[in-house]
Amino acid sequence: MANYSWGFLLGVTLLSACSGTKYYSAHSNHSALIPVTDTTARMQATRSAEPIARYLKPYQDSLARSMNQVLVTSAKHLQKGGPESELGNLLADLFLEEGQKRYGAPIDVAQMNSGGIRAEIPQGNVTLSNVYEIMPFDNDLVVLTLSGETMRQFIDYTIVHQDAESGMRLVVDKETRQPLEILIQGKPFDPQKTYRILVSDYVATGGDSASFLKNCLKSEPLHYLMRDAIRNYFEQKGKNHETLNPQIDGRVTLK
Repeated sequence: MANYSWGFLLGVTLLSACSGTKYYSAHSNHSALIPVTDTTARMQATRSAEPIARYLKPYQDSLARSMNQVLVTSAKHLQKGGPESELGNLLADLFLEEGQKRYGAPIDVAQMNSGGIRAEIPQGNVTLSNVYEIMPFDNDLVVLTLSGETMRQFIDYTIVHQDAESGMRLVVDKETRQPLEILIQGKPFDPQKTYRILVSDYVATGGDSASFLKNCLKSEPLHYLMRDAIRNYFEQKGKNHETLNPQIDGRVTLK
């Protein structure tokens, strides 16, 4: 997070420096090697950095206050993993809930690719900084409408990649990794039906080896950042004085 903060603050500094720009031309150019042990050079560098640091400090403090804002509390430390994890279940469930609010119609399954979860959730206070650590990318939520054939490919893909999902319950052969039972929204999978799934725009466009999703019947971007969905869900839980306490509920069972 520090890298993002300093990148932003440096941008502010550069923009500020451009106002009232004065142009100078160099009359001479001298260069010299300065050993890293040269304390004089280090002192000069420190003196040069001090005015910049003073200028940036109010922006840095403001950013720190925002990022340290407590959104909700977690009853326990949440880790990702497969074939099912508490953190994966939490994220997939909240994406399904938040996505349906934005979409305005039922969605059958939400999926979160495990590789896209970049941090865990600590026990206790969960801050905006934690949200950015979990989801540092500007990925959007996308609703895809799939034929039964493509949906079956998606189910097999989810099992192999051990991705988090919400809306499905799977019994999987632990040797062959083939599904023995598939329930979608409590009903047996029907290859003659069409299904709506919610995924990241990265996966929707074929990322993470999901090129088969390009065969979808319809693609509908929600223009809703996954990071914003997490933040909004956490904030609402915090306002309702609820804690995060997801469970392993057997949505993926190896047999």
